[in-house]
Amino acid sequence: MNRMKSMIALGLSSALIAAAPAFAAEALTPAQKAEVQQLIGSYLKENPEVVIEAIQAWRQKQDAAEAAILKEAIDELMAEAKDTKSPVWGNPEGDVTVVEFFDYNCPYCKQVFPSVKKLIADDGNIKVVMKELPVLGPNSEYAARAALAAQKQGKYDAFHAQMMSKGSRLSQDGVHAAAEKAGLDLEKLKKDMESPEVEQELARNSVWAQRLGVNGTPAFVIGEELIPGAIDGQRMQQFVDRARKQK
Repeated sequence: MNRMKSMIALGLSSALIAAAPAFAAEALTPAQKAEVQQLIGSYLKENPEVVIEAIQAWRQKQDAAEAAILKEAIDELMAEAKDTKSPVWGNPEGDVTVVEFFDYNCPYCKQVFPSVKKLIADDGNIKVVMKELPVLGPNSEYAARAALAAQKQGKYDAFHAQMMSKGSRLSQDGVHAAAEKAGLDLEKLKKDMESPEVEQELARNSVWAQRLGVNGTPAFVIGEELIPGAIDGQRMQQFVDRARKQK
């Protein structure tokens, strides 16, 4: 409602400029103001398209500005992905980069996990940059910290697969069980979870999510496109093919 009021005000301002230029050079008396208001009211009744056109022009300008901001963020994210500190799944030298934002307690993230895994296996030239984005509470953050700590033991992929195979929401005990199944040193893992590198990675991911407008998981950036929400393997491949053609 506030946005609509702002857009209508913009339309009225445009109408005032168009309909009453003679009054712009000097202050208006109360009588003149009343006359201008009456003139504007009559003008808009006879020409309602003026407001609509002003709203459409404003919306187009806003859309263009938002698209430019998003493109800048995607370009910078992909530049960072070339030498990323985030975990990488698939081919580190792949010609197409996929950035995935996810939460280990997100059922839709678990739903797309097999598709991402299959894409990597079938294509062989995909680099997937994993962005831990724990948005579903303290247990999600604990799981994300554990995954990033697993990277220090060289077992991120194994741990990630264990975590994504869990059908239920993960408690801290569930995270520990997954870590043990992945062959991790649990005591070292717990210590590394509090390391500055883990803190910095989670903070960076949060900033990227804000810049991209990502407020839920999963979300993917493939090539030059942001894809919020879960997508199936076929759609994922289509985005990859499009990104490959754009190179």
